Amino acid sequence: MTRHRGFTLIELLIGIVTLAVLATALTRILLSDSRFVSKQEALITARQTARAAMNVMSVELRMVSDGGLLAAGADSVFFRSPYAYGVACGVASGARAVSLMPADSAMYASAVPSGIARRRAGGQYSFLDGITVAASADATPCTADSVRIVPDGSLVAVTPDTAALSGELVYLYQNVAYKFMASTDMPGRIALWRRAGLGAYEELAAPFDSTARFRFLVGPNLQRTGTPPADLTTVNGLELSIVAQSYEPPQGQSEFQLFELPLQVVFLNKAN
Repeated sequence: MTRHRGFTLIELLIGIVTLAVLATALTRILLSDSRFVSKQEALITARQTARAAMNVMSVELRMVSDGGLLAAGADSVFFRSPYAYGVACGVASGARAVSLMPADSAMYASAVPSGIARRRAGGQYSFLDGITVAASADATPCTADSVRIVPDGSLVAVTPDTAALSGELVYLYQNVAYKFMASTDMPGRIALWRRAGLGAYEELAAPFDSTARFRFLVGPNLQRTGTPPADLTTVNGLELSIVAQSYEPPQGQSEFQLFELPLQVVFLNKAN
């Protein structure tokens, strides 16, 4: 008959220590995996915030035209953003008729008209703020001037009627400002805000790091500088230094995860 030998105290202690070591190793592996996943999730949220800011700003900034950069600083820019082009016709009922070319429907619908630019005989543009733009069904002034309403285009009435002369090339623009400043959706953090026309600032995306800023590409060689020059017509583009933060610090860290998305946008901001 076989007899089983019982465990000695030393063997029990060795078994307990082995189990403890294995449990500790397993815990560390799980903790490491959890922290890795948390860091990746934080990086994803920061990247999404940065891309949201880039997608909005880059579209409008590329449209900046002659003398269109109106004011600038490290944390803000203010510019004219064209959103519809066309040909001016005659006057009807005190308003200047304008035949507009097909435009991006979403951009056109959301635009807040600030003014109209008219191309003068010498090729320069002159600008008039404070206009009113309304849809029109009276094509008589354009028909009289042999100006077509092109397919998918639109006819608008612009007041005052001195905004342009018949036959001039024109574009409608909105004055747009972007600014990094304190967030209201996420108190204590920084957000990107946008303002169109004379309206209120709207919070677009958050949070961003305090190092997020605008840099300026100056002259024909696009020399980068962090300070806007006195003559803004020498600025031929902007570098959007978008540094976004995660919503929360990754697990096991006290600092927010950062994601930097630099983007250079070149435009035609020559002297008018």
